[in-house]
Amino acid sequence: MIKIIPILKRSWHILWSYRILWLFGLLLALTAGTSTGNRNNINWNVQNSRVTTGSPAIMLPQNAPAWMHDLTDWANQAGMWLTQNVLPVVSDPLNHIGTILLVLGLAALFCLLVGTLFALVRYPSETAVMRMVDEYERSGQKLGFGKGWKLGWSRRAFNMWLIDLLLAVPVLVLVMLLVSAGLLALASLSATYQVTSVIGIVAAVGLAFISVLLIIGVGLVLSLLRNFFVRAAALDGLGVWESFRQGWELFKRNWKSAILMWLVMIGVAIVFGITITVAFFLFIPLYLVLFIPALLVAFLPALAAFGITSIFSAGLLPWLIGILVALPFFFLVLFSPLVLVNGWYRIYTSSAWTLTYREIKVLQNHIAPAAPAVTVQATNM
Repeated sequence: MIKIIPILKRSWHILWSYRILWLFGLLLALTAGTSTGNRNNINWNVQNSRVTTGSPAIMLPQNAPAWMHDLTDWANQAGMWLTQNVLPVVSDPLNHIGTILLVLGLAALFCLLVGTLFALVRYPSETAVMRMVDEYERSGQKLGFGKGWKLGWSRRAFNMWLIDLLLAVPVLVLVMLLVSAGLLALASLSATYQVTSVIGIVAAVGLAFISVLLIIGVGLVLSLLRNFFVRAAALDGLGVWESFRQGWELFKRNWKSAILMWLVMIGVAIVFGITITVAFFLFIPLYLVLFIPALLVAFLPALAAFGITSIFSAGLLPWLIGILVALPFFFLVLFSPLVLVNGWYRIYTSSAWTLTYREIKVLQNHIAPAAPAVTVQATNM
């Protein structure tokens, strides 16, 4: 059995003494979470709060402040844009299949692009943290950010990504099973015969219940095993299938220690959840201090997005795109204290599992028989 308490204490020491890891923790904390169907350059001219569409306009007294008139004009433009571009698609989707498919395709492309960019940061950062902690334990040497990133930007990070991709397959299959249960329920509701409808709904509910249980169970098991698979790839430089094999062997031979450590880390996660909730309210004065810097940081990307969108469209759409682009930057700066705390948590848990992996390997080596080595020595003599 591994020694849990010394591992937790050592991980705490690494977190506070090896502070260059904080930068990688921030990257992990950030990466570990519209467009219209046509381009017809619609122009909106709102004067005196009167809108020439079917949407009701907000009216203000003539003596209202100018900023209220500006805000009202913007709200009226938003209502008109929704009426002209969104309401027809929602009310008659069959006649707007092309628009719906185009929007879904653009959304999927955007998610793929963002996911790729996040993966290019997350996996090298995660690999760097594991290898830097491993090197620190072996030699006592603390690496800088550049050398640490060089350790992370390697084939090992790509293998970790492939491991996660393969681990996601069974969960995706179970999710599709859950979706099938929903489709079965919809088909049953539209069934002609009442008996068929009742049987279908009961079967759908049972299938959904089983699917949810399987998703939770498989997800928990894979989350435990992943700690061994990815460290076999990151620390030992093994390929994908070799990482699965070695990770499973280490877990199988030391499953009691692994499950005990996993339960302890669940407790750590619960404590962290309570801590981050309390910290959210304690950091309110910091949010007030960071509000203006957050606006300044968000202004430049919002201005760039507004300018680019204005080339292709006019009216409300450039403003919406600018706001959507600005929000991530604004909230990133505003809630940066919480991001830092989240980074600390990720560094601590990663270090704890790295130390656990190292100790289990030591136990594994001690358990392995030494007879072959003795035989070779005798032959050489």
